Amino acid sequence: KTLYTRRDFHEGEFAFRVEGPLVTSPSTYTVPVASDLYLDPKNEGKYLCHSCNPSCGMRNRNEVVAMRDVRAGEEISIDYGMVVSGYDLDLLEQDLECRCRSRNCRGELGSWETLPDGLKERYKGFVSGYLE
Repeated sequence: KTLYTRRDFHEGEFAFRVEGPLVTSPSTYTVPVASDLYLDPKNEGKYLCHSCNPSCGMRNRNEVVAMRDVRAGEEISIDYGMVVSGYDLDLLEQDLECRCRSRNCRGELGSWETLPDGLKERYKGFVSGYLE
C-alpha cells in the first residue's frame, strides 16, 4: 500500500500531517520524531513509503511537504533517511533492502547518518526537525 496525490502540489506546499499517538517502541509504520520517540500513524501517514527519488519531504517532525512540483496521481514518497537517524543493528540486511526501482536507487534504505553529504544538502529544509 502507498499514497497517491489527488491534486497537484507545488514545491514546498503542505500535503498532509502524520497524526497519531507517541510511542517509545518502533514498528514498521512508526515515524521517528526524536531519538527514542515515535509517532504511530492513525491516518494516511501509515502508508508513507520510501523512495530514493522522493516526491516529498518532512517539515518539522510530522508535516509532509512537496519537495518539487508533484502532479495529481503521482506517488507521495519520502526518503526514510529524512526521518530515521540510524537503524537498529538487529535488523536483518534484507529488511534494509530498497525496492523503489528509481533511477538513482541506492539499493538499501538510508538513514540520516549514512546519507551522502550531497543528499543531505539536497534534502535541506525537507528533513525531520529532530535531525537538523
